[in-house]
Amino acid sequence: MGGWDAGHGRLLALTRKPGQPFQVDVLLTGLNRPHAIRRDAQGRILLAEAHQISRVELPAAGRPARLHPLITGLPQQGRHPLKTFVIDADGTLWLNQGAPSDHCEAFDGVAAGDAQGCGQTGGTAPWAAVWRYSPRAGTADAWEGHAYAWGLRNSMGLAVHPDSGQLWQAENSRDALADGSYAPDTPPDELNRVEAGRHYGWPHCTGTDVLDTSFGARSCADYAAPAKLIPPHAAPLGMLFYGPAAPAAWRGALVMAWHGYQPGGHRLMAWHFDARHQPTGEAQPLISGWAAQPGRHPMGAPVDLDQDAQGRLWITEDRNGTLLVLVPR
Repeated sequence: MGGWDAGHGRLLALTRKPGQPFQVDVLLTGLNRPHAIRRDAQGRILLAEAHQISRVELPAAGRPARLHPLITGLPQQGRHPLKTFVIDADGTLWLNQGAPSDHCEAFDGVAAGDAQGCGQTGGTAPWAAVWRYSPRAGTADAWEGHAYAWGLRNSMGLAVHPDSGQLWQAENSRDALADGSYAPDTPPDELNRVEAGRHYGWPHCTGTDVLDTSFGARSCADYAAPAKLIPPHAAPLGMLFYGPAAPAAWRGALVMAWHGYQPGGHRLMAWHFDARHQPTGEAQPLISGWAAQPGRHPMGAPVDLDQDAQGRLWITEDRNGTLLVLVPR
């Protein structure tokens, strides 16, 4: 990313020969707060910047790497400009468009909500929403989309269940409460099963019962309830369903990076799913105790993760700028 100002991001390639350290090559510079990188259904590399999603053409035959924009004009003002996305088996791209504010207050030129509602979500082009995109008929590099579900403050964790095709979302819930105060022990973050046309509560209801009546809401029963609650300010980011190469004890589990510096964060957690493809029990730790320990290690802040054919988990961590690998035993 290179910082929160636009134009400082880079795309890097890491290569390694057996027994040698990684070689780092810079493929692209001047990027606008890049965050997510994924392969599409055809194996092409897609990259998210704050304002667009592009296909990456890797360098070849002396030609430098290039970007081919697929989705452009994405909103990038406010508190949550980063884009993350996931692509399902059908090639559909599910994209986060985070809220421009914490709790629908006026911010960065966006008007505050009022007793009639919060204009920052809902309508024809909402923030605080998950959008569904697919290639326009007859083209490969022109995509179109629409809002799929809203009331989702910042969907930095997205994953598609490999068997059911169901979209799951990890919600970074609001920081300040209805009176504007900050509390480290509330409100909770959320794990949501995302369904078409549903409103998941932001900014009116967080968790199951943290109600804010400032924008006309009267009951949390009016909004889709989370499937599971996540500790307050855990700040869930990247997540994936652990595939067939995973250790048997974790196969099929939803693995999540909890990025936050508050007590519930800085760890890697996993939820087991049952035969109905629903999360069961409580989240279990894959990595915990990642708080700073003098003389041993600094605090960790996991951001995103991927898995390889050997069942290893590759984890990016931004507090210390590290790439880590979790090796099953």
